[in-house]
Amino acid sequence: MKGIIGWARCPGSCGEWIQGAKEGIPFLIGCPVNRFVEARAKIHFAGPQAMDESPLAQGEGDWLWKLPEGKEKTRQALQRFVREYANRRQLSPSVVEIQMESQLQVGKGMASSTADMVAAVGAMAHALGISLGPEELANLVLAIEPSDPVMFHGVTEFAHRDGSFMRALGPRVEAHLLMLDGGGVLDTQTFNARGELSGHYRRNEQAIGYALSLFYEGLAQDDLEKIAKASTISAHCNQEINPKPLFEEFLAWVKARGGLGVITAHSGTLLAGVFPIQLPMAEQSKILRESHQRFCPNRVDWVQTCDGGVEGGIEDARRQSVRSC
Repeated sequence: MKGIIGWARCPGSCGEWIQGAKEGIPFLIGCPVNRFVEARAKIHFAGPQAMDESPLAQGEGDWLWKLPEGKEKTRQALQRFVREYANRRQLSPSVVEIQMESQLQVGKGMASSTADMVAAVGAMAHALGISLGPEELANLVLAIEPSDPVMFHGVTEFAHRDGSFMRALGPRVEAHLLMLDGGGVLDTQTFNARGELSGHYRRNEQAIGYALSLFYEGLAQDDLEKIAKASTISAHCNQEINPKPLFEEFLAWVKARGGLGVITAHSGTLLAGVFPIQLPMAEQSKILRESHQRFCPNRVDWVQTCDGGVEGGIEDARRQSVRSC
C-alpha cells in the first residue's frame, strides 16, 4: 500500500451553552456549529524518501510527521494515537503528511484546537483502517488539554478536563447564532490553569445548577427560549472571570431584535446572540448590518447550530472539501 489518503471533518463550536461545576466537577455543554476543520492524512508506506525534506517534518520513534506550522497540539494527539492504536496493531512505521483547512478562528472559543486534533486523528485513523468512536477521540484529546465535545453527535454534557462523564442529552438545539468577536485571544490551557477558577465555579454552582435544570427542560420541551435563558445565566456567571465588555448592551440589543438571549465562549472571546431557527434571511441581513454599525466588532457572523460528530473516510475526488461547503 502506498499513498493512502484518509480524510475527516469536525465542527467547531460557538462557545458553550453552559459551563461551570456540578458537585465540584467542572463540566460544559457543547454548542457545535456549521464551521469546520477538515484534515487529509496521506500515509507514505514507502518510507521517508517518499516525502520531500521540510523543516515541518518531525519524528516520533520510527514515524515521521509533516504538519502545517503551529499545530503542536495536533502533533501530540497524532503521536498518542500511534502509541495507543497503530503500534498495538503492529502497523509498520510510516511517513504521515497532514493537510488541514479550517473555517475556525483561533483563540476565540470555537474549539479550534480540539477540532484540529480530532480531524487529524480521524483522517489518519481512516487511512489506516482503524475505527475510533467519539469516546476514544475525546480521551485522546483530553490527554493534551481541556476540550470540547464536538466529536459527539447532538448535545453533550461533558467533563471537559478529565472526561469523567460524557452524557448525551439529545439531538442538536436548532438556532441561529449571531457571533460577535470583540477582539483578543485566549488560550484554553492558560484559562483552565487559572488558580481562581475553582473558586469561581464554587461560588456560581447554585446558579449553574438552576441554568442546567432550565436547559434540561428546554431540551425536553423543544423550547429554545428556556435554553437561551439557561445559556444567558451561564454567560452572566462567566462575566466574573472572563468579562466581555459589551455583554449587557449586546444582550439588551439582541432581545430588542427578537433574540432570546446570549451564549458565550467561557474560555474565549466570543459572545453570540441566540435567535430562532425560523428567522428570515432578510432579517438576518438587517441585524448583521446593524450589529456592525452598533458594536464595531473585529468580526461578526451568522452561524447555525449543527449535529456535531466526525465524518470521514478514504479520499474520494468527488467529495466536496470544507472550502466548498
